[in-house]
Amino acid sequence: MMNNIKFTILIFTLFCSSYANAITLEDAIKKALSSSDQARVIEESRKYSDAEAKKVDAFTKPRVDTSVKYYELGTTAEDNPFIATPDRQMSTELTASKLLWAGDRISESRALKENLIKLAQTQESSMKRDLSKQVANAFLAVLYQQARITVLKDRVKQRTDELNDATDLFEAGMVTNLDVREAKLQFHVAEDALSSGQSEFHTALVDFNLAIGETGEETQTLLVPEGGLIRPQTLNEKLTKLEILYKEKQQIDIKKAQQAVSVAEKSLSIAKDESKPALSLIAGTEYIGEKAEDMEASWNVGAQMSWNFYDGGTIDANIASARADKKSREATLRQAEKSISGILNKLRTEVDSLNKRIKLQEETVVLSNDNYEDARGLYLNGTITLTRVGDFNLLYAEARFNLLQLYYLENVIAIEVQSLIGENF
Repeated sequence: MMNNIKFTILIFTLFCSSYANAITLEDAIKKALSSSDQARVIEESRKYSDAEAKKVDAFTKPRVDTSVKYYELGTTAEDNPFIATPDRQMSTELTASKLLWAGDRISESRALKENLIKLAQTQESSMKRDLSKQVANAFLAVLYQQARITVLKDRVKQRTDELNDATDLFEAGMVTNLDVREAKLQFHVAEDALSSGQSEFHTALVDFNLAIGETGEETQTLLVPEGGLIRPQTLNEKLTKLEILYKEKQQIDIKKAQQAVSVAEKSLSIAKDESKPALSLIAGTEYIGEKAEDMEASWNVGAQMSWNFYDGGTIDANIASARADKKSREATLRQAEKSISGILNKLRTEVDSLNKRIKLQEETVVLSNDNYEDARGLYLNGTITLTRVGDFNLLYAEARFNLLQLYYLENVIAIEVQSLIGENF
């Protein structure tokens, strides 16, 4: 039963290996993650998130400010002969401060920074996961179109053989010229389908090259996926692994939503603590005078307590905003958990259905191939018409196309499962 299928895969693999610029899926993903524009977006997004995270606890660290001033002075008051009025003032000041206590804001801000960094890491992994999935799907689309071309080429060859059969029988006086014309028409239809398939293959190939960061220009030598359209391995085992990750709340989308909730919780805690007083240690020194050589120094050191009793409602608004953000992220977490649960339910059903359908379709391919070969023999013996032979040819082609489509759908599911697990392709 599998001989024709294996033959198709063999022809397809030889078709792929004829390209000197072939690339494996692993190398394609590495290339996309290292040099594509989307990879740059991911990299800069991570840098931006890290920079934003560092701002969160910046107010807890020592602060040093300095200033240099120069003023030209003037006054409308009468000159005092006993006290000289300065004409200018120069000063330089250095102030250092350190926040010592502000409720729980110091510890919470540091915890928030850590949570933000973890969330940025997970978001980076998620974005890389999505890019890898995009490349894998584009890679698969090319393999699928290549496999279809193999079938379309076979159909051209079959139609050529049918035209030769009709021509031989016509020359032998066994059929009319009607059979020859009909065979030519079917040959033209097969060639047109092949031309269309080659165009669809080229489109898929350009899309794949764009996905991995290539330009896709006409002058560029396009990279071609290496391998063949075969059934994915260990799909059921990977589905089981995904179910375990879901139950343990370790699936990447759920983890990302959980970390977002943690960030919102810390932000809410900080917003509530903004109403508490803040104690800071402050020290400073200043040099001031009319001339550089006459500048005198002064210094100060001490503590400062500040307490914002009322700020027009800003603190209350920040608390309300943070609380709403927390509830929103909690809803997103519940949504992510339900989404993964529903996806698992659908994937299990689809995988079981595809297993049954592929088994039936593989048998259908063998049966339809046998019917076609028998029909050609009957036509040569004058038992059936060429039109009837064409019907069997069409059924055989449809069976092969349907099988390729099922293989493609199964691989799409495998890519989806691998993506949800978060593993490398």
